[in-house]
Order: sequence, then structure tokens, then C-alpha cells
Amino acid sequence: MFDFPGGQVTAFCITFAVGVAGYFIFKLLRLPNPAMLGAMTATGALNIAGLYPSFDTRLVSFAASVTIGVMIGRLVDRTLIRRMVNMAKPVVVQTTGMIALSLICGISMHLISGIDLTTSLISATTGGVTEMIIFGMAVDADVSVIAFVQLFRLVFFVTLIPYLGFIAEKITGTPQVRHTKINCAEDTSVKFFCKRDYLIMILLAFAVGSLAQRLGIPAGAMLGAMFTGGGVAMFLGKRYSFDSRLRFPALICIGLVTGARITPQFIDQLGSLLFPAMIVTLIMLVGCFLMALLLHKTSGLSLTTCLLCVTPAGLNQVASLSEELGADPLVASVFHTARFSCIIIFYPWLIMPFIS
Repeated sequence: MFDFPGGQVTAFCITFAVGVAGYFIFKLLRLPNPAMLGAMTATGALNIAGLYPSFDTRLVSFAASVTIGVMIGRLVDRTLIRRMVNMAKPVVVQTTGMIALSLICGISMHLISGIDLTTSLISATTGGVTEMIIFGMAVDADVSVIAFVQLFRLVFFVTLIPYLGFIAEKITGTPQVRHTKINCAEDTSVKFFCKRDYLIMILLAFAVGSLAQRLGIPAGAMLGAMFTGGGVAMFLGKRYSFDSRLRFPALICIGLVTGARITPQFIDQLGSLLFPAMIVTLIMLVGCFLMALLLHKTSGLSLTTCLLCVTPAGLNQVASLSEELGADPLVASVFHTARFSCIIIFYPWLIMPFIS
């Protein structure tokens, strides 16, 4: 790292500005997750050039992890839990299958590429890109490799989503039923946090996140904040909104912390990473397809909905395209929230025995 005159605050501000520039470039090119991946690429280039300013990335990582955790926590409410209980059997089948598939893909990647088992198990999971990078930072895995493999998987499945309806129609031989759009924004009975509620939740989120991290809980800062946000909301019987303008600085911070780990040695590795990333993604594709068929046979849901429920892409992409594909948007959202939550809560504990 480069010792920039002016102190760590100045060094961070300059690095953050470079990350913001990367965000706008990725956004202009319409690349996925521009805030985090754009910042990672821009600051990674800075690090390769030997110009990455020196500052304490641990504090930045902690603050960003808590922010992301609070953002995820707003998904946890009584309504979501009731929906999961009503569809308990297929949800358990899907989440168990996705965790097992993540383990299979991770071990396969380790055997194929020779990359250390910790990095392989995190890289090949069906969790979110941001959350897995945060977990990777917590256990000192190679987050640049995690980012590359996760991005490859995300781009592949996001590209595949628009064709799921066509695939389902070819298999079943019948057109898929279109579902009515559900508008939840008109529910005026929902109570939201007041300023005091927000202040209490934020203070508790940082306190619990700090405690969880000190106790050595995997991705403790993020998980502690997530459970705090959801727990406070359920205790008060209210919901809280999350200003999307806070999400982008947090993702940029995650990106610039990851960028600090991109070295010339990593660039030399990229060619050798492409083949194992392709093989792991194909294994994941076959596993997801078989799981969708099992869900279709056991749950009575349409095949399009089942295919969408097991597609390891982001919740935003799934929710935005579900109605267009003829899938049930409510069911797809519940399944993906369950998959996403179980991966980030239980998967770190499952692989801890493998982490040296």
C-alpha cells in the first residue's frame, strides 16, 4: 500500500472517490452490481499500480457489513415467517438442496483448481455476492477469487432467467399460467419506524454486530445487524424503510476493501480460474434443474415457478422478472428469501470445520 500524506481519513476519501468513479463506469456500461464490482475493479487497478492509499480497512469493512446487515434485516418480518410456515415442506427441500449443492460445488472447485478449500467453499455457494465476500473477509479467504467466481455464476444465471418460461413450456408441453401482479405498496395498515426507533435500532445493530464479531461468529457484523434489525421490527410490530442511497456507499466500501486484495498475482490467476468457474457453474445448473423438477412433482407449483425458485440469482432480478415469465412472484420471493437467509445464516457454520 501507498502511504498517502494527510492521514488515514484523507487516504480513505481518495480511495472512496476512486471507487465512486468505478461505480459510475460500471453503471454506464450496465454491468451487474456496479457499486461493489466497479469500486473493486477501480481500486484493484490502483493497488496493482502500487498506489492504493494506506488506511485501516477493518473499520470500513465493519461499518459496511453492519449497513448491509440492517438492509437485509428489513426482509425479516411476521408476514414472511407466516408465508414460510405455510410452504414449509417445499421451502425446506429447496434450502436444504441449495446448501448441499453449495457444498458439492465448493469441494468440486477445490479438487479441480487446487484453490484452498475455504476459498472454494465460499466461492461456489449459492449465496449473495456481497454477503459471501463479507464472510470471506471474516475468515481471511481470497476474496478476489470469491468475487470472480460469484460474478461469473451471477452473470450466467441472470442471462438464463428470461429463457426459463420457454424451457418450462418445452418440457411440460403446455403454456405457463400468468399470475396477477400483487401491489403491496397500498397496504396502509403497516406502521413504520419513527426517528427514535431508527436511532435505537442503529445503536443496537452496531453493538450486537461488534459483539458477534468479537465472539468469532462467521460474518458476525452482518448477521448481528441483520437479526437486530429484524428483531427490533418484530418486537415493535413495525417495519422500517432503508434509504437506497445508503446501500451504494456500503457496497462501494465493500468493493474498495476487496480491491485492496487484488494483486498482480491475482491477475496472473484469472486464466486458471475461468475453467473451474465454468465447471462449477455447470454443476450448479444441473443441480438446480433437478431440484426444480423435484419441487414441481412434490409441491404442485408450476415448473416455471420452480425453476425460478431454485435459480441462484439475486432477489431483485427474480422478483422483477417473475410475472413476465408467468411465475408466481409471491412464491418466488419467499423461496429466494428463505434460500438467501439460510445460506448466510447456516452455511458459514457448516463449513467452519473445513476452515483452517
